[in-house]
Amino acid sequence: MIISVKTVGTLRTLEEGSRFDSLEIPEPSSVAEVIARLGLEEWEVGLVLINDAHAAKESILKDGDRLTLIAPLIGG
Repeated sequence: MIISVKTVGTLRTLEEGSRFDSLEIPEPSSVAEVIARLGLEEWEVGLVLINDAHAAKESILKDGDRLTLIAPLIGG
């Protein structure tokens, strides 16, 4: 199945800013599995959205879903 992935913020292995990609993944796949496939650690992702709705890293993705991964906010 094919999903759209958007990364927002600074993630260790991705460029700073927002980035959009299409990704082919096996069915079923969880958000956590996609995070690992992107070469990220789970702690590097602070917020997960599926089709613009808050989701958990254990959520199972469906064909055509839009996954947004947002880096945690830091600073003070």
